[in-house]
This record gives sequence, structure tokens and C-alpha cells, in this order.
Amino acid sequence: MLSIDKIAYESKLKDVSPILKTVCYFGLLVYMFLLSPVFQSVGILIIAILTIYTARMTIVRYIKWLLVPLPFLLISFITIILTVSTSKSELFFSAHLFGRYVGATSASLEMGYQLFFRSFGCLACTYFYAMSVPFNQILYVLNKCHLPSYLIEVTMLMYRFIFILIDEMLLIHQSQSMRFGYQTVKTSYHSLGLLFRVLFLQSMARYKKMMIALEMKFFNGDFPLN
Repeated sequence: MLSIDKIAYESKLKDVSPILKTVCYFGLLVYMFLLSPVFQSVGILIIAILTIYTARMTIVRYIKWLLVPLPFLLISFITIILTVSTSKSELFFSAHLFGRYVGATSASLEMGYQLFFRSFGCLACTYFYAMSVPFNQILYVLNKCHLPSYLIEVTMLMYRFIFILIDEMLLIHQSQSMRFGYQTVKTSYHSLGLLFRVLFLQSMARYKKMMIALEMKFFNGDFPLN
């Protein structure tokens, strides 16, 4: 079981109605989209405190979770604020590069500033939702939204195989590391190639075992979701 999934099953909010939690989640997303960065910052702080309290986790662990997608947010922020221009006067700050000026305008800085807080706020909301709603409750919500059963079943199977792939990958990587498989660039490439090959073969073997288990339970192609 993944850490975030284990946290959701142990959350203080696990017994609260999943419909109510989903409605609150979308309400928080609307809050983060519509209000200014000042109110977004206050919302992020409150959501962070609630997440730490309800998920029974430490501040350090929560910060580590937030740091995982932070590089992607920073790359998006830098991409938005940077502008290429032939005139230095248009830019708030700039650097001369290949006969042109690369920098940022006041408008791009404002846009990047708003986008960063909006994205970070939505991330905090998503973590709060993911750490308080177990996956079986998410399936329940999808079912109540009258989504096609095939879509829900595919979602469930994909979620299941995420665990299979991650478990197999961690075991193989740990085994390779103990045998010094990542000491040099050459051995690292060789070990990665073996990892992907063995991961594919073992995943297929686990899939076949799962299908055999389902057939032994008279599986007819339809998962009961109610």
C-alpha cells in the first residue's frame, strides 16, 4: 500500500461522507481559482494545518510531500515570466543573449505570481482530499456520479496495477543497488534496462495470477461497485 493511501485509510475524516468531502474539495478549488493570492495564501495555511491534523502526520513529512511537485511548479513559473524581446525598455529585468534581451515584464511577473499561488493552492486542496478519502470512497463517488461502469472499472484496475508496478520496481532496484548496479553511468544504464525488462515480465506474471484468482471466484467481467 502506498503511503498516501495508508494515510487516507487512517485519517480522522475517513468516516465522513465521501460525497460531502468531494463537494468541499471542489468548493476549495473554486476558492483557489477565484480569489487573490493573499486569500489563497491564507487558504493554503489553513488547509495545511487541517491536513496535518486529520492525517496524523508531522509537519516535516507534509513539507516533503509538497516538495515532490514543487520543481514542476517552478519550471512552469519560470517559463511564464520569461520573455524574449528586442527592446530592453519593455522588460522589468533582462539579460542580453544572442542579440536579444531575455527577461520579464511586470505583466508576466504578475501572471506568474498569480499562477504559482493558484497552482500551489489547488495542490494543497488535492493533498487534503487524497489524504482523507480512501480509494474505495472515490469509487463510490464516481459511481454516484453515474459515470460509465467500464470507466470506473478501468480506473480501479489501473490503481491496482500502480501498486504492483511500484512494489516490483522498488524490490528490483533495491536488489540491484545491493549488487552495486548503479556505481557508474555504464552500469546504471545496464541496470535500468534490466529493471524495465524484469519489471515488465513480473508485472505480466502478477497480472496472470490475478486473472486466475478472479476466474476461481467466478468473475464474469463485471465488478460490483455498489
